[in-house]
Amino acid sequence: MSRNLWFSAFVTAMLVSPFSVFAQEELRVVEPFQLQRLDTQTGGFQLRANGVTETLVQTNPEAAVLPALAERWETSADGLKWTFFLRPNVTFHDGTAMTPEAVAASFKALLPTGNLIKNAKVKDVSAGDGTVTFTLEQPFAPFLAYLLDPAVPVLAPSSFASSGELTAIVATGPYRIEKAELPQGLDLVRHDSYWGDVAKIERVRVDGIPNPETRVNIALAGEGDLVLEIPTTAVSRIDRSGETHIVRAPVPRVVMMLVNVKKPQFADVEIRRALSFAVDRQAIARTIMGNEDLAANQYFPPAMKGWHFEDFKPQTLNVAEANRILDELGWKPGANGIREKDGTRFAGMMRTFPQRAYLPVIAEALQAQLKAIGFDLSIQVGESSLIPEAQNDGTLELGLGIRTMIYQVPDPVARLTSDFATDEPSTDATGATGWKSEEMRAAVAAYNLTTDPEARLPLQRKMAEILQHELPVIPITFTDEKYAVSERLEGFVADPVMQTRPLNHLSFKD
Repeated sequence: MSRNLWFSAFVTAMLVSPFSVFAQEELRVVEPFQLQRLDTQTGGFQLRANGVTETLVQTNPEAAVLPALAERWETSADGLKWTFFLRPNVTFHDGTAMTPEAVAASFKALLPTGNLIKNAKVKDVSAGDGTVTFTLEQPFAPFLAYLLDPAVPVLAPSSFASSGELTAIVATGPYRIEKAELPQGLDLVRHDSYWGDVAKIERVRVDGIPNPETRVNIALAGEGDLVLEIPTTAVSRIDRSGETHIVRAPVPRVVMMLVNVKKPQFADVEIRRALSFAVDRQAIARTIMGNEDLAANQYFPPAMKGWHFEDFKPQTLNVAEANRILDELGWKPGANGIREKDGTRFAGMMRTFPQRAYLPVIAEALQAQLKAIGFDLSIQVGESSLIPEAQNDGTLELGLGIRTMIYQVPDPVARLTSDFATDEPSTDATGATGWKSEEMRAAVAAYNLTTDPEARLPLQRKMAEILQHELPVIPITFTDEKYAVSERLEGFVADPVMQTRPLNHLSFKD
């Protein structure tokens, strides 16, 4: 049976036994996002998460930066030079050695297209005797964390054409790409010369399946060993299936309402406070997310020590206060109950996307809740790319998106910079829309110059306070990750900072 026929065959017929399509020794990973292009800028996270690419450093479950392809590093007194001592005897997937010259050339080729690492303002990369040195334009304290930008892994010279264009992904990870069937998936095979723990399972198939119910069916049929992003409504069904069980893990992610503050119905911060007061976060977290404790009354979740503050005044349900604010501001209810002011309706269209199954459901809950304060919310569900497009051309009114605070770089300041402290166009469905704060930008800049963790704490509080008071985005709920794990698989441990899936540590039960 061809790969292209596999999914329709088992979903519509279910006539084959669970393991008849795949060999026993193949690990089957199903994730919600498809890899559209075989590059690191758009697909870097999937490539790293599935064990193909690596960076000079890595993280532990507490988001601390540890050695990886570099064994150690040194920083010059002025903070402008970072020298990394490379791990010896590392081999690329094509069998060539990872040399300082190869590492420096890889960075020089990829840095111009990096996503977050561009904030570090790297001036030059040079090779030395077993070392690679980065020269920065100015001191940048969180540089180590930014080296985890998955858009800038270490790739072999054979990854690039003579013009410098990226033409293949030849990296150092525990798995190498055998075949790419884009956008459906990847066939991976074990890198036997891997410098770390050589993978126990020889082959991996990774498929991107955006439809959440299809992923649920795959898990129920026992046709996926590791299935990501399981909807809350399917958890009990999967746990009862006997084929698969659910592993839940908290992640540093917030579901938030994006608000275009340049629109007259959202320009006043008091209006945004009224919208926030109208949201019943506990009900959304309990009924949609399956855990009332996930209700988000501030931007950062409680697990993010140094960024979440118990003494902040929480954003909780208070419809009476919301209506009082709107009355005072002159937004008058019309005949149909929808408020108006100076010819402007208290209304907006919310864009969201279906890859995260809970987002359209949360949007519908918000639609009902905001009616209580005279707000008319319409909903459009489409491709996630439509949100940043609307942000950039100014047409976005509202959006419902997610933000994983340490998704690519294990320091929240990276996300705060791209979302709230830059004039560059938005590249994903997150961040401020029409909002600018010089206070936020000053706090981010000061943080980037501060190496002492204790000295950073008041800056972290300042950034969190600004988001709490100004509400450029309105937090709704935190999330956890729900993985469907096959009963034949052992060794899976969820990474709470979502930097990788340690596929090389997994094995099949005897």
